[in-house]
Order: sequence, then C-alpha cells, then structure tokens
Amino acid sequence: MAQTDPTDDSIRSILVPTDGSDAAEAALKRALAIAERETAVVHVLTVMDTTTSPLAFGIDDVHELEDIKQRLVADLAASADDHDIDVTGAVRRGRPAEEIITYAAEHDIDQIVLGRTGRGAVTEALLGSTADQVVRTATVPVLVVPDATVSDDE
Repeated sequence: MAQTDPTDDSIRSILVPTDGSDAAEAALKRALAIAERETAVVHVLTVMDTTTSPLAFGIDDVHELEDIKQRLVADLAASADDHDIDVTGAVRRGRPAEEIITYAAEHDIDQIVLGRTGRGAVTEALLGSTADQVVRTATVPVLVVPDATVSDDE
C-alpha cells in the first residue's frame, strides 16, 4: 500500500467508491475538499455487483448496467471540474468491498472516503455492509461520511 512510512501522513491519492447514493455524493464532496487541501488525485470507483444473483442478469442487462455505471463515473468526475483536482474514474465488476480494497492496492491509494448508508433505529449505528467490510479490511485510513440528508431524528 501507499503508506509504507508511518510518519508520512500526506495524502496523495483518495479513493471514493460510489453507488450514486446521497451518501456517496457526500463522500465525494468531502474527498474533493481533502484533495484540494492536500493536492491529491481523486479516484472515483463504482462496482457492478452481479455476484449475488449472476443468473438474474442477461447479457443485455449487464451491458446496460455497465453503461449506466460508466455514465455515473463520468458525471461525477465532470462535477469536480470546478475544483483544481485531477479526477479519474473506473467501473469494475465483482463484490464491492473486495473490488474497493483491490483497487486501492493496485493504485497505491492513501485514503478511502466512502458513504454510510445505514438507516432506521437498528441500522443507524451500523455501517452499510460494504462500508463495514472496507473499514475492517482496508490497510489505509478509511473516512466514512454520513448521508447529508439524514438527520439525527431519523
């Protein structure tokens, strides 16, 4: 991983996994603010999870999903144009948490910033399953950002 020197806490690259949710958008905003301050590159990643029911998807469905995800990544990268930051995007297939960790290792990511999607009385204190897995298995710092539209009253 990128941070081999424990005394070097500079952030040169940030990974923002996204699923298009409000929580992911809040994570991207936070990552862009950090990237501006640190002069870091932002990587936007979306993962097509076809592993839970791979037979439920036909070839046309998979291609359509991939096109949608590619547009999502492109739109998010374009939304960063008003920042003086390098943004790159990627789409992968597989289990989201595993792909996030693999991407981070392959690209020497210094920090992962992702959204929390837990809802309701029981899940409010919990992370979404992907965020939880990333937090537990990442070897770089992970910043979990709550959905900005979720209030403390929910």
